[in-house]
Amino acid sequence: MDLAGRINIFQRAFATRSGCLALGLLLAGCGHAVRKVPPPPPQPVAITGISPCDAYLDSYLACHRAAGIFTPDTLQGHYQAMRSSLLQDASDPRTRPYLASRCLGLQAQLSAALNGRACNAPTPVGNPKPH
Repeated sequence: MDLAGRINIFQRAFATRSGCLALGLLLAGCGHAVRKVPPPPPQPVAITGISPCDAYLDSYLACHRAAGIFTPDTLQGHYQAMRSSLLQDASDPRTRPYLASRCLGLQAQLSAALNGRACNAPTPVGNPKPH
């Protein structure tokens, strides 16, 4: 114990613990000082590269569900079929120029089927029309 007193081991240990504690508090405080920016909202995915068609596909599931056009168990299959059809037509140089008009027409038909309801509206009471 006398040797420890002569080389100031206790004072060094206290200084080391105090330094570590101060460093830890400083680093912990830095985490709160960093401003966390929320991620940007997801952008619609351009699937076909034709804006009206991409918008139609982005809203397809929600709007068809709200309109009650297909039964819930068949809706995903109908979406996949429509998506495949639009992708195929978008890659065909003969049909691509007409695809925007087709998608605008599809959107107009869907809007008419919604009867003024929003796409996030609950499904109407009753059985949806089977297709």
